[in-house]
Amino acid sequence: MSSPPDALLAAARALAGGDPLRALAGVGRDDSARGLTLRGIAYAQLGDLELARDALARAVDLADDPLLAARARAALVEVELGSGAPALAAREARLAADALERLGDPRNAAMQRLVLARAEVLLGRLNEARRAVEAVLAGDLGPDLRAVASLVQAEIAVRALAPTDARSALARAREAMAHAPHQLLARTVEALEQELARPLASVWRAGVTTEADLFAIEALSRGHLLLVDACRRLALGGRVTIPLARRPVLFALLLELARAWPAAVARDLLAARAFSVRRVNDSHRARLRVEIGRLRKLMDGLAAAPVASDDGYLLASQRDVAVLLPPTDDEAARLGLLLGDGAAWSAQALAEHAGVSRRTAQRALQQLVERGAVVRTGKGKDVRYTRPGAPIASRMLLLGLVPGG
Repeated sequence: MSSPPDALLAAARALAGGDPLRALAGVGRDDSARGLTLRGIAYAQLGDLELARDALARAVDLADDPLLAARARAALVEVELGSGAPALAAREARLAADALERLGDPRNAAMQRLVLARAEVLLGRLNEARRAVEAVLAGDLGPDLRAVASLVQAEIAVRALAPTDARSALARAREAMAHAPHQLLARTVEALEQELARPLASVWRAGVTTEADLFAIEALSRGHLLLVDACRRLALGGRVTIPLARRPVLFALLLELARAWPAAVARDLLAARAFSVRRVNDSHRARLRVEIGRLRKLMDGLAAAPVASDDGYLLASQRDVAVLLPPTDDEAARLGLLLGDGAAWSAQALAEHAGVSRRTAQRALQQLVERGAVVRTGKGKDVRYTRPGAPIASRMLLLGLVPGG
């Protein structure tokens, strides 16, 4: 059964304004290729990806119009992105953008290139994502797609721990939406603004511990400090960043020295904490000397180094020292902070960034899922974890995919 053309046009307009429920009411039980495409997009905007995938796949099979088929395939790309398959989505988005361009649909081609940028963010390829967005913004865009582009820029900035840039991008999105109101976009902007101001960690500095949101973390990262980041397991000083997620012993040594700064830490105490032993013997003491030497070499360029003192080792630094800590000491808290950027992460990627084993990461993630602090999506190797209401990566926008008249 097909709906009257006017009903489908009204449904398309509802989707273009971010009102999927009204769109579903307009489509009704229409099982034409166009009706199925609209229904699939509405389901995707509501977050029901299985129903969306089914409707859009049927639309592709039924469509006689090559342009309509291309648009339905493009919508399927977004469904794959939302299902936690960014690598697949990136490949398909490139193909979909080229196909839509050839068929004379530059608007949807631009949308697919923004989908590609979002996929690149989830894959951790921020430079590639930036280039993709800049290429889209160089074209002639309507205000709604310009708002989407600004939102993707905000997501890139959040992932790069640059909330000031993210806030500027959100302001541009709001300005664009003043000319093209859209309910989903408005909710997305509001969610991301709230995310920027949410306390994510705590900062120890000069014996005082305070809460830190993304802006505080950004200020610490750009300031004239030596920052020891226990959330991402790295050290930052000036323009130098030393990743230590895969060097757990060296990071443990640095963290103990940073927490004690400017005082020294006794050798046996430092060895016990770094090597997780109760009783320290001569073998541990010899190993401590070796690991301290490795840490000193690794920190070259930070204007800081571990040095021996009369009663142990201390961190000699030309800058003040601050330590960024997760809200609690358990691994779930550390992983929860990494998930605060709104991206979809695999357990393996989280384990590598947190400096823990995959099994430890999976246990911590399961705790977060059970508490409702994290959402699990995808199946098998495509399982991904996100924060509830993650602003962009898990939200179907699909602005450019609504079929025309």
